[in-house]
Amino acid sequence: MSQLPSYERMAGRSVLITGAASGIGAAVADLFVAEGATVMLTDVADAAGSELASRLGERATYRHLDVTSEDGWASVVDELGTWTTLVTSAGAALRSPLAETSVDELRRLLDLNVIGTFLGVRAAARSMTGPGASIVTIGSLRGLEATAGLGAYGASKAAVTLMARVAALEVADRGIRVNTICPGSIATPITDRPDFDDTDWSAYVASIPLARRGTAEEVARAALFLASDDSAYVTGTELVIDGGTAAGRTTPIS
Repeated sequence: MSQLPSYERMAGRSVLITGAASGIGAAVADLFVAEGATVMLTDVADAAGSELASRLGERATYRHLDVTSEDGWASVVDELGTWTTLVTSAGAALRSPLAETSVDELRRLLDLNVIGTFLGVRAAARSMTGPGASIVTIGSLRGLEATAGLGAYGASKAAVTLMARVAALEVADRGIRVNTICPGSIATPITDRPDFDDTDWSAYVASIPLARRGTAEEVARAALFLASDDSAYVTGTELVIDGGTAAGRTTPIS
């Protein structure tokens, strides 16, 4: 991971990150600790989560959390006590035409991506305190733009985005900000599933204006912006991190 100068923009912040054992969540944990935060990493991948927390040092702890469990959320929030920041990175993807998607597959996505985010946002809305309080949900470009083969996943992420907007309205009077990051194609383990095995990544990358997939660290830097006072007047919005994909298509000059 390339290092940026640390200005301790998260000093004094107490942060809970879901899905923190790998991918975007792990990159957020790494950067936030470097920026002065005290971080609770949560996941169901206990070995990887514990190892990362140990590497990050005394301002990082790991706790098991199934984000679909109300009791699990109650336990970690009770342990946190006073907290200022939530980043909801736990989630799952599925590449499948709607006609071939089972109800169980759809329910799995809704449980992890929507219910898991809802429980976190609800917990934060009930107990988080300002000033500087911030909720950052991880949506997806696929929740903003329709993409064949990603309908169930996109629907779940669209729900995350709208829920974050509503939450932003409901908690603004308490000084809590709520924003969503909508990544495009990011090179993380979420696309290591068998349903992505036949993806022509070379052709996909060629369609991205910046001609590469993004990194988890780049998404983490966006999360740092939204979680810190650098974005003190930003709430209820989406930050798209996609290498220019949503801007349109590039047309070769003939």
